[in-house]
Amino acid sequence: MAALYLVGVQATLPPSILAEDFPAKLSAFNDLTREIRGASIVIKHLVLVDNKIFIEPSSVELLLRRFGHELRSMRSASRGRFTCHTVTARGVDIAWYSLVKEQDHE
Repeated sequence: MAALYLVGVQATLPPSILAEDFPAKLSAFNDLTREIRGASIVIKHLVLVDNKIFIEPSSVELLLRRFGHELRSMRSASRGRFTCHTVTARGVDIAWYSLVKEQDHE
């Protein structure tokens, strides 16, 4: 008979407007959003709960040119046919999706 193991999962709570750091996080999120728009980078989605800005893949090169000196912590995660690439700037995640690239098999 199979055993069932319950593992504690760290659930992230949505930001509370009562938290001391909320105004600073909101300000950073809004300031970066304004600057990204001002740089003509196309924003697809804004997800304040996850502190994440999703941009169009076609805007990645412009993001690198305009904000490259501020980008930290590049990471990628694939699921199905897509890879989500994420970088962090000013404490806010900026993400975009691309198709998973097939590996050459010889």
